[in-house]
Amino acid sequence: MRDIAVTLLFFFLVYYTIRKPFIGVSAWAWITFAFPAGWAWGFSNNFRMNFSVALLTYVSYVFMKNKSKFKIDGISILLFIFWLIALISTLVTDSILVDYSWGKFENFTKLLLFYFAILLIVNKKVHVDTLIWSIVLSISSYAALESFKFLVSGGGHRVAGLSGHMLGDRNDLSVAINMSIPLIIYLISQTKHKLLRTGLIFLAILNVVAIVGTYSRGGFIGLIILAGYFLIKSKRKTLWIIVTIIALSIASSLVPSGWSDRMNSVSTASSQDGSFIGRLWAWKISVKIANNNFFGNSFLASQDPLAWGLYRTEIDDFGPIDTPPIPADKAAKAAHNLYFQVLGDLGYIGLLTYLLIIFILYLRLKKLSQKARLHGYEWCSQLSSMMSVSLIAFMMTGANVSMAYFDLFYILIALSYVIEYKIINLELDKK
Repeated sequence: MRDIAVTLLFFFLVYYTIRKPFIGVSAWAWITFAFPAGWAWGFSNNFRMNFSVALLTYVSYVFMKNKSKFKIDGISILLFIFWLIALISTLVTDSILVDYSWGKFENFTKLLLFYFAILLIVNKKVHVDTLIWSIVLSISSYAALESFKFLVSGGGHRVAGLSGHMLGDRNDLSVAINMSIPLIIYLISQTKHKLLRTGLIFLAILNVVAIVGTYSRGGFIGLIILAGYFLIKSKRKTLWIIVTIIALSIASSLVPSGWSDRMNSVSTASSQDGSFIGRLWAWKISVKIANNNFFGNSFLASQDPLAWGLYRTEIDDFGPIDTPPIPADKAAKAAHNLYFQVLGDLGYIGLLTYLLIIFILYLRLKKLSQKARLHGYEWCSQLSSMMSVSLIAFMMTGANVSMAYFDLFYILIALSYVIEYKIINLELDKK
């Protein structure tokens, strides 16, 4: 039955992708985050939904009338440079995991193809809103479903993603949910239908509960940052105070003592938490890799057994935080920090490029929020503001996960381009 439903959905998306390229972009995003292949295990998995929709989106664009002008911008150039660094790193790496590294490079290349599809095709408010809805109806709706399971089980169900998905790990899922909550807030501001607005408010509450249900310390810290922002910046402070209190009250009444113990362990993690100590080892290994390899060790750098074994004995007294020696039989670990991840993968030059992209994006979003409000494009101002909050959530919670190449981050970059060059500047030029 699930296979039939997924198959019908696939042909539905194909039909509208051919007719409307912007729907293809949104379908591309929805398939990426919703992972329909994880809901069915039969013949429907033979369709390669994401590849098919991506290909048809570009084909549909070729035949699209009234294409908007495309202007390359600074961040896009930096992204291309970042891609070149990744290519060179993968070409010259001595990693035992080089075959896996090429697989990751291929995925990153596909991600940039998605990025440029947004730049080429999305050029109206309805296009932007459809893409935002596709993100919310994939990440946030799944989070709401998991939150419901958490509530029904009395806190016994631990929220996590689908097995085999990019968001399968609960920490990764918590980052995605944190990034999606500001997008829900944007949709609430744009939705006039009272029932739909109410539904979105409940969706936001369930997403807060879902983060608590992941048991992710990084996710919970990100949630606190989000709550602080909305309480300080929002014009509707009373509403968000009520939403926050309701969501946290529901969640805190259900979580077992183990959840509180885990959240309270943040301050002692560096000395008492074996999981965190393992991450410190991986961070130090990543620094050692970057110190000795200009272009890093390619994707999955710190997980390379060769690099791990080579630098394992050199990190005992290395770095500002002391760590115990790495046992000889200890398996290589992922960086679990997007900054150290990029450092190990692509070296200092890669990390510098990555940080520059983040910095420029943040400045662009702040500028766009002010510029849009000044010229009467209130929805652009609100979206830019919420995207900057989503970016902050990514930057903060990213210190706990290996998600440097997470699709939603690059979608934010693409949407910032659309708002600036395809909407605001274009409309101002007409005037």
